Amino acid sequence: MPSPPLPATVVERTVRDVLDARAARIPDRTALIAPSVAGGGELRLDYAALRAGAGRLAAVFAHLGVGKGDRVALLLSNDAAVESHLAYHASHRLGAINVPLNTRYVARELSYVLAFVAPAVVVYEARFAPLLAELGDALGGAALLAVGDGEPALGERLSAALAAAEPDVAPAPLSELDDADWIFTSGTTGNPKAVALTHGGSVACGHQAIPLWGLDETSVYQSFAPFFTSTGSHTNLLACLVAGCTYVVEPAFDVRGTLERMVRHRTTSVFLISSVLLLIFERLGPDALAAYDLPALKRVCYGAQPSSRAFYERVWDELAVRLGLELVNVYGLTEGGTAGMMLRPEDHPEALRRIGSTGISIGRTSFHPWVEHAVLGDDGLPVALGEVGELCLRGPSTMSRYVHDPEATAAALMPDGWLRTGDLARVDDAGFVFFVDRSKQLIRRGGLNISSAEVEGVLLEHPGVAEAAAVPLPNPILGEDVRGVVVVASGAPAPSEADLIAFCAERLADYKVPVRIDLVDALPRNGMNRVMKGVLTGSAAPLAAAEPGAARPSPP
Repeated sequence: MPSPPLPATVVERTVRDVLDARAARIPDRTALIAPSVAGGGELRLDYAALRAGAGRLAAVFAHLGVGKGDRVALLLSNDAAVESHLAYHASHRLGAINVPLNTRYVARELSYVLAFVAPAVVVYEARFAPLLAELGDALGGAALLAVGDGEPALGERLSAALAAAEPDVAPAPLSELDDADWIFTSGTTGNPKAVALTHGGSVACGHQAIPLWGLDETSVYQSFAPFFTSTGSHTNLLACLVAGCTYVVEPAFDVRGTLERMVRHRTTSVFLISSVLLLIFERLGPDALAAYDLPALKRVCYGAQPSSRAFYERVWDELAVRLGLELVNVYGLTEGGTAGMMLRPEDHPEALRRIGSTGISIGRTSFHPWVEHAVLGDDGLPVALGEVGELCLRGPSTMSRYVHDPEATAAALMPDGWLRTGDLARVDDAGFVFFVDRSKQLIRRGGLNISSAEVEGVLLEHPGVAEAAAVPLPNPILGEDVRGVVVVASGAPAPSEADLIAFCAERLADYKVPVRIDLVDALPRNGMNRVMKGVLTGSAAPLAAAEPGAARPSPP
C-alpha cells in the first residue's frame, strides 16, 4: 500500500495551487525576505510578486524547451535565495521537477548527480562556472542560466533572459500524484539517492510542518538551512507557503548576524540545529544573549543530532527559563517529508527528567495528527516497551520512491505504508521515544548527513589503501566529524594521514573529508566477516596502529 493520501479536506492539491491561492487572497503580505545575487542584497517579496516572478521565469524555462516531467537543477546557495524560490515555483508552473544541488559538492560528486538527473536546465550562481566547466559530458544537453552580473562564462545570464521573457506562460496540466521535487540524500551505498516527493506529498509537508514551527498567518519564521537540504527547499518553504506567513532566509549562520536579523524582522520562530545553539551559547554567554531585544520570538526549534545532557539542560535554562521561549526538539528525515517527531514544549521538563544514556527523547508526538509513528520489530509489529526496534513513520508527506532504485524503495516503504527510517529506537512507559543508534551508518556533521560508504569508496581509490572504514568522531560543536580507519595495501608505500586527507579533500565536499585517519594492521570483523564499526567508533586507537611507511598484507 502506498503512503496515505493527502486528506480530501485539503483544497489546494499541488504546490502551484497553493501559491496561486495565496497570491489571490493575500497578495500584499510579505512572503519572503531573503538574499538575492541579482538584487545585490536582501529583498522582500510579497505573495503577488513571488507569483509574478515565478510566472516570468517559467516563460524563460518554456522558451528553453522545459516541459512536464523535465528536471530543473538548481545550483544556488542561500546568497541567491530569492532566485532559488522563483525557480522552484517557476518549475511547477510547467509541471517540471525541481532538483536542488548541493553547493558544497566537488566535481566528482556533482558529475554523478547531474548525469543521474539529466536536467533540461541548470540554474547556477556565476561563481560555480569553473566547477561546471570541469564536468564535461555530465551536463548533457542542459541549458545553463547564470545568476550574477556580467557576461557568464557558461550559458546565458538569467537577468537578460528574464528581461526578454513574456510575463507568464500557460500552466501545464498537473496532478497531486506528479513529482514536484527530487531531493538528494546521503545513503549507505556510496552514492546519494534521489528522493521523489509528489505535489500532494509536498502540500502535506507544508501542512504537517505548521504545528512543528508554530506558524499562523502572522508568523515570521527564520532559518539558515541551505536550499539544497530538504529543510531549506521543502520543509521551511512549504510550511510558510501553506501558512501564508513570512519566511526569512539567512545567507549563512552567523551568531550576531542571526540574532540581529531576528530583531530586525521580528522573527517569531526559528530553527537552529543543536551545534548552532551551542555556538551561540559559547560565543555570547547567557547575559549577552538575554540582552538581545527579541520580544516577538516565541519558539526555538532545535535538534538534527544527539547531544549531551549538559547541552539539553543548558538549552532549557537559557532559553526556556531565562527567556521564556517555547522549545521543540525535532526528528525527521528527507524521505519522510515532514513525517517526523517532535519533543513539544510541554514535554520538555519530563523529558529532561527521563534523559538517559542515549540522550533526550525525540518526543512522543508526531509533527501532525496525519502522521503516525511506531517502533517495529523485524516482524513488522510494535516491540515491547523498552525493547529496541526500528522507528517507522507513516503519513501523506512521505516519499513516493527512490528515483531509479526500486530495490531500495521496496526496502524503505513497507506494504502497509510505513516508512522505515533505518534508525533504532525504544519507547518508555510514558510513550517517549528514544533514539538509540543508526542502522544506516550515516555520520552527521553540523546537521548534514555523510555516507560512510561514500567516504570509504574514496579512500579505497587511493593506491596505497587496501581496506577502509569511515566512522563518526565526536565533535563538541558539530556533533560528529569523519574519522577514517585504513589498512595499507601490500607492496605499496604507506600513505601518511596528511596524504589521505588531502586525497579526500580533492574528491569530497569539505564537510565529508575525514579530520583524522588512523593506519591499522587490520579492521575488526565479526563471524560474518563484516567490519564491526561499533568497535572502531568506541575506541580512540582500536587496534595496533601501523607504523608510518610500513606496508601491510592484502586482506584475505
